[in-house]
Amino acid sequence: MRRDRKREKIKVMHITHDLNIGGLQRVVVDIATSLEKSEYRVSVCALREEGPLKGELLDSGVKTFKIPAAGNGVDYLSFLKLFRILRKERPDIIHTHNTHPLIDGVTAAVMARVPVRIHTDHGRQFPDKKRYMFAERTLAHFTDQIVAVSEKAKKDLSSYEKLDPRGIAVIPNGIDGAKYRRKVNRADKLKELGIRSGNSTILGFAGRLSPEKGLIYLLEAMKLLVRDIPDILLLIAGEGDLSEELGEKTGELGITQNVIFLGPRSDVNEIMGIMDMLVLPSLREGLPLVLLEAMAASLPLVATDVGGNGQAVRNGVNGFLVRPRDAQALCSTIKNLIRHENIRKEFARKSLQIFTENYTIARMISEYDRLYKKYLALKTG
Repeated sequence: MRRDRKREKIKVMHITHDLNIGGLQRVVVDIATSLEKSEYRVSVCALREEGPLKGELLDSGVKTFKIPAAGNGVDYLSFLKLFRILRKERPDIIHTHNTHPLIDGVTAAVMARVPVRIHTDHGRQFPDKKRYMFAERTLAHFTDQIVAVSEKAKKDLSSYEKLDPRGIAVIPNGIDGAKYRRKVNRADKLKELGIRSGNSTILGFAGRLSPEKGLIYLLEAMKLLVRDIPDILLLIAGEGDLSEELGEKTGELGITQNVIFLGPRSDVNEIMGIMDMLVLPSLREGLPLVLLEAMAASLPLVATDVGGNGQAVRNGVNGFLVRPRDAQALCSTIKNLIRHENIRKEFARKSLQIFTENYTIARMISEYDRLYKKYLALKTG
């Protein structure tokens, strides 16, 4: 049936694991709240749990759903609960994010006859579990468009799941960079954080304190750096399962005076304003938003060469890429950047330029908007 665009809004439902604070969830919320409200009616369904980002969705008029829990263990019938929601809400488009939402979402959408099914792979470690890769390869045949957030994620889907690369679109993550470009009074921010102003160099990390972020190697690199730069400082913003372990490791390494754990922060944009560079020692990544944030804040970057990091960090242009799990490589690369102020300034300038050209939220939304309308037109005429 032909849709009367003047009278009906396009109904899109995003399906995600949860609404906790994280890069994937941030992208879901940004898409949901940034699509043109005169054209779209957007909702978000969390399969496992909700989280602090739910409030942001509700404040923007985005309806949220949560699949009722089935007690302890895996709920193998969650797709049926989602089917009932889809049958009632009747979205024109479902947009799933990563493995479990794809499995439950596309299965339920086929049953509910949702016209358009879009899936975004946000990058993960491969090879994945065989049953997940088989399920994704099978359900790709019932999905109108597979999207990868980076060329590396696209390559992994093609190599490990044998998906046709010609059928995979790449839409990089994007953020609203305006708040990261605001000037920060360095002295005031240092005082607020209880940091003396005499530190020669301030390194920064922001993200979850979890094993895949490789923070243990950054702490070991700090041990090496302190030998030559005694007043160097590392700020770590975030929380996670390794919070206590990383604190203990800092003590064991004897660098407690050089590392400050800030915990979860809502002012990361301001904290980036006092950093001299951002360091991301991850063991695996998709296309991490923290790199885009740092680029918007005009920071030089040091990151491991994993996942989509190399798409944002152009080696020798706006930062340096190093091998993962290599504290010595991190140390020497950071030290080299500290010693060459002219390179830091050029990297900072290039970071903002690359961000502006490639990673704005406006560009991301425009590409998803085009994708939604393309497939809806093909399905509904």
